[in-house]
Amino acid sequence: MPSRDPEATATEFADRFTAKDAATATEAAALLSETGREAVLDAFSAGLQFGELDAEDALEEFRYGLYGQYGESAGVGDVTTDGAEVSVELAFADGSQRLDLRVADGEVADFALPSEYEPPAYAEADAFTERDVTVDAGDVALDGTLAVPDGDGPFAGVVLVHGAGIHDPDGTAGESKLLQDFAWGLATEGIAALRYEKRLHDHDVAPEEHTLDTVVVDDAVAALDELASADTVDEDALFVAGHSQGGLAAPRIADRHGGVAGVVSLDGPSGTEPDPDDVRHLRYAFDPCGELDEDQEALLAQHQETAQRLVDPDYEPDEVLRDKPGRWWDSVLDYDPGALAESIDAPVFALKTGRADPEAQPELVEMHRELLADWRDLDLGEAGRVAFYDGLGHYFQTGHEPSTMTHLQFADNVAEHAVRDVAEWVRGVADT
Repeated sequence: MPSRDPEATATEFADRFTAKDAATATEAAALLSETGREAVLDAFSAGLQFGELDAEDALEEFRYGLYGQYGESAGVGDVTTDGAEVSVELAFADGSQRLDLRVADGEVADFALPSEYEPPAYAEADAFTERDVTVDAGDVALDGTLAVPDGDGPFAGVVLVHGAGIHDPDGTAGESKLLQDFAWGLATEGIAALRYEKRLHDHDVAPEEHTLDTVVVDDAVAALDELASADTVDEDALFVAGHSQGGLAAPRIADRHGGVAGVVSLDGPSGTEPDPDDVRHLRYAFDPCGELDEDQEALLAQHQETAQRLVDPDYEPDEVLRDKPGRWWDSVLDYDPGALAESIDAPVFALKTGRADPEAQPELVEMHRELLADWRDLDLGEAGRVAFYDGLGHYFQTGHEPSTMTHLQFADNVAEHAVRDVAEWVRGVADT
């Protein structure tokens, strides 16, 4: 029989939740009431979800994320109670995380893992000022924020472009704010930075208009215009820096705008064509060790089949594949970012990350090396550069592997050395 004592129930739940044995996620879920199961799912950031989850899946994902952020579990720390409300300190090798629970009738009826973003230590608030701006994208107005270094200027300026699925100006994913970290870090280093909301944040895009240009490129070009118009920004020292999907689009953005001094690809790909025989990254998205159950293997096979249809191509413009209409895929697959990066009149700095466990994730390690080699094979201009960040994940954060993207549920910042590398490169190009 479950204990009626809230502290005992909460402690037992925390012990099961953080244990290394994956089966304990099911044992922890057994202590949840129906409302508790709903609370676990509600606590999971939708933008980090890959596939359908039940409470057991979500608890296991949270455990992977906690390991990715803090390392090995060191057990349960302090427990405080206020009636049915219980807070449990979860201890780990590299930090701790609070777990808030409500216990009713011997079951866990509420669940939360509170985490709050904090500015990075390298961002000096008194070194720059921010102001709201509006990016005039023609048919819509996009909210933006311009961070300007203190001083007379004019300063080199960077437009920051979101990755897929990140819609607000700060590049929020879980409790991380990648674009805000880069903006504040660059502004601290004497470089103006403009970040803006993605069109999809507050504006609908008709299916017949859903292309790389409409969703990403055109608005980024307008953001460059807005940045160039700032009286404290040197219009001859404009840069575009895109993360992931934004990095893929960055050469095209620079080409469309013209007169851009340099391009930064923050872990963006140099190619767009999917490989049906290579679904390594998706395998590890399901399970950090790539050990899939029957249902996951079936879902992986579906993704492989979709990749083949994209390559053939075998789809209609209005057909939805991987949550995007066929015309989106036409616009992406007809584009070669690496070839354009070689041809534009601007140097390119490609930053590639590679946080993976060589023992548990050897195929993922190899994939990172191949993606790095693809960039290194390109002629990115005399001032071009390719850098590999072995210990950083896709959001340029340190952590532990193997884990999943759920580590973004727990607040952290972009690594300082990545921000400083971008700032140093931008200053070097702007001064030539």
